[in-house]
Amino acid sequence: MFDRRAVLAFIAAIPAVAALAAETDEAVAIVQKLQDSQIDVLRQAGKMSLQQRFDALRPALDAAFDLDGMAKLAHGPGFDDLPAADRAEWVKNFGDYVAATYAQRFEFVEAKGFERDAKTAQRDGALVVSTRMISTSGQPMPIDYVVKATPQGWRIGDILANGSISELTQWRRALRGLPLADLRKRTASLLER
Repeated sequence: MFDRRAVLAFIAAIPAVAALAAETDEAVAIVQKLQDSQIDVLRQAGKMSLQQRFDALRPALDAAFDLDGMAKLAHGPGFDDLPAADRAEWVKNFGDYVAATYAQRFEFVEAKGFERDAKTAQRDGALVVSTRMISTSGQPMPIDYVVKATPQGWRIGDILANGSISELTQWRRALRGLPLADLRKRTASLLER
């Protein structure tokens, strides 16, 4: 004999399971698109100038990252008190800073590409997409992407190197409360190295 309540509970859960699967697919897709855009830059990094790497990486980072949310967290208190035009400029320049950071790091990374796990994990209303950067020599490096729903769709809100080192926390330490002019100087300094 079947338990009618158990059957009804199972049927009621089907839409939630389907919605979670769709969200997971979207979160994985945004990470895959970002990593796919980075493969050529990784492979060609030694032949590209810092500015060429920046120019190649910036559009993909802009499309994949929740730069609005990340910039607000990196700036810290007082961000919402800035005039709207200054907030928009801070977000744009924060995106430039992130791209310059990536462009600089890619000079020293020797990787063949990425591997993605078939699994994701839920964490604080976000999904963590687990990947590994495949080095040309040495062990793969775990890179987890914290992907969250935003008004623009699913976007990356943080990157966790080796499963726990938060990139956003590092940027927050470096940029907290920084005036826009100083943020521009830091980005320019990264691109001059």
